[in-house]
Amino acid sequence: MIKDYQEIKNVIMLYTNGCATGDVELTKKAFHKDAIMYGYLNGELSAGSIENLYAAIRTLGAAPDTKVQVDILECIGTAATVRVVLENWHGLSFTDFHSLLKIEGKWTIVSKVFHQ
Repeated sequence: MIKDYQEIKNVIMLYTNGCATGDVELTKKAFHKDAIMYGYLNGELSAGSIENLYAAIRTLGAAPDTKVQVDILECIGTAATVRVVLENWHGLSFTDFHSLLKIEGKWTIVSKVFHQ
């Protein structure tokens, strides 16, 4: 179980480090190819493919002053839920809830729901 927690945290750090450095390819390593993302950005619903996140990272670039807090809320068998707080990502703050699955022995984010 502790091994799973460390592997989950490593996956989440791919995401957060990719956001902070502006590295889309690093971020992509954290997400399933068919991952989805839903939330409100500046009061407007942002819904659909995780490609929306990649496009934002490409457009905005690096944000080295980003602060991150990661909390693994639950891990049972092959499913996990993680809360990520990103502060000062390009002047914005987000709370994310990520759902992860262990697919073929590897943890991957399959969905992201966020609040700005």
